[in-house]
Amino acid sequence: MPDLPAVLDAIRAKPDDGPRWPALASWLWDNGRDDEAAAVRVFWPVLRDNLARASLESTLADVARHAKLLGQQAREAEARTPTDP
Repeated sequence: MPDLPAVLDAIRAKPDDGPRWPALASWLWDNGRDDEAAAVRVFWPVLRDNLARASLESTLADVARHAKLLGQQAREAEARTPTDP
């Protein structure tokens, strides 16, 4: 697993590349930041779009600041999403 700076650099370089965001979610999960991980995993398209107005650091700081609420909402959204058979 790449370290956090490498993952963040990859997202900055190509924020539209979807697999980079799950790598960040995985890093967050592995480091005990479960709510942030769930939020990034589910809401990464919104976070990506926010980069047009704000830096990656400030975007992730907002996620961290609201992690409990965003994590709960992300889990609820995942529970409503049908899975493939």
